[in-house]
Amino acid sequence: MADSKKSSTQFRPFRPHCQMNADQAREIWRSLRVAISEIYDRNASVLSFEELYRNAYNLVLHKHGDLLYDGVKELVESQLRAVADIVVASPDEQLLNQICKGWREHQVTMVMVRDILMYMDRTLFSACSEAPQKSLSSQVCTPEQKNGML
Repeated sequence: MADSKKSSTQFRPFRPHCQMNADQAREIWRSLRVAISEIYDRNASVLSFEELYRNAYNLVLHKHGDLLYDGVKELVESQLRAVADIVVASPDEQLLNQICKGWREHQVTMVMVRDILMYMDRTLFSACSEAPQKSLSSQVCTPEQKNGML
């Protein structure tokens, strides 16, 4: 008799009950922007890279990868402009040292930023033609900026 009754239990795929809206995405980006600025200010020891990675992951997962990419691109551009201003203002005898110092600091900073944006690099760029974050910093230095530093 138990065999004649079929179970009415249905299994449905897991769907998160809350999708991230644009306001939530902007708030998460603001916190990431502050954290990346802390990295540029050499104050990364107060940050939780696991939390930052998770925030970046969630932005990409919930289809807000463009907000993340554009925001990081803008932030890197502004940081490089600040470095270029320092280099341009340095005296001739310190010029080469300032360029090397700025480049070394930028490389260290971008390694930390890359670690936060690892999921974006793997996911977002396989689906579109945007440049990975790894090469982003070399692209944001426009020809005018390069000429201004020389």
